[in-house]
Amino acid sequence: MTTPMPIEPQQPHPQQAPRAELVAIAENDMAEVANFIAAQSGRARETVEAHLRWFLLENPARQPQDPLGFGLRSADQLVGCILCSPQMFRAEKEKILLMGSSSFYVDRSHRGYGGRIFLQYCRLGSRHRLFGTSANPEAAALWKAAGASPIPYSDGELFGVLRWPPMVEEVTHRRYRSRLLSSLAASGVSHVAGLFRPFRIDCSASDALQPLASAEQVTHLPIDDPCSKLTSARDLPYIRWRYFSGRDATVQVFAFRSHLPDREVMVAVNRRPRGYREQIRALHVLDVYPEVPPDEWLRIVGALVARYRKTVDAVVLRSQNPEQRSVLCERGFQWRAFDAPNGWFLDRSGLLPTRDWYPVPADGDGLI
Repeated sequence: MTTPMPIEPQQPHPQQAPRAELVAIAENDMAEVANFIAAQSGRARETVEAHLRWFLLENPARQPQDPLGFGLRSADQLVGCILCSPQMFRAEKEKILLMGSSSFYVDRSHRGYGGRIFLQYCRLGSRHRLFGTSANPEAAALWKAAGASPIPYSDGELFGVLRWPPMVEEVTHRRYRSRLLSSLAASGVSHVAGLFRPFRIDCSASDALQPLASAEQVTHLPIDDPCSKLTSARDLPYIRWRYFSGRDATVQVFAFRSHLPDREVMVAVNRRPRGYREQIRALHVLDVYPEVPPDEWLRIVGALVARYRKTVDAVVLRSQNPEQRSVLCERGFQWRAFDAPNGWFLDRSGLLPTRDWYPVPADGDGLI
């Protein structure tokens, strides 16, 4: 770590965590940061470090003067971190840089310092507009206390269930915490759930999706069309980095023949295991642009189900506005509310040209 930044003195307490100091994270700290995040998250260190080097160091929006993040150091050990991930957005033709937060972890022995490290990140708000898309309820409380606002439609997600046994197993496990009951729920009996909650989507238009093999092919779609809402700037460097860097073999980008508007639009997806034992094979829709109405969302979902029905158990949608949510739920999607919004933005100077957003799950670090 480099450049220690002192924390205000605190009154001693018998159960107080050992003193820690804030430090700026530098590029040569990536291995240590990866070790810490791996220990906190239960993921493999090599996987975490490779992800951080891609997500932070290869990010085309990053400038040399941008901070990589901040850490907490106690007794020469890293005990907390919050990382910075810039992303370019736009409204109409105006481009706006937002500084995202990522990988906010504090060791249990120093949880009392969580607010301090988040405050250090918030101080970037004097130069940047800030956002985050992976806040848990504790982090959401910090965002709210800092005066941030929720990113629209970040309060839950929709599940289009194709196979019920792994879903019923998950619900049973969350409710009863019993592996025996969960295994019973995963049996064929749980297929009955599908009779009461059928998935009513027309899946006959599989040819409406055409896979794209390169970022250059994506740029032939109308991804540069202006949008009056605040939305991601989908330029070639971003598309190449986000979807064609080779970091995620499950990512696929399609051209979808839309009726409204009458043109091809970009659709991006990835696959992730979900559930307490990763028993749910989930297909996440990451991006759809230009924006389409609810009826076109039904066509997109139907085409994706036709393509992926043999390899996934559910289609997961986030960032759905109330109208889209209502139409999708009428067709069998199940709504899962989060304990708190997982997306927040902080614009203390009021510099954003609009607060009308078109957010997508690919924004920030929520579903990567």
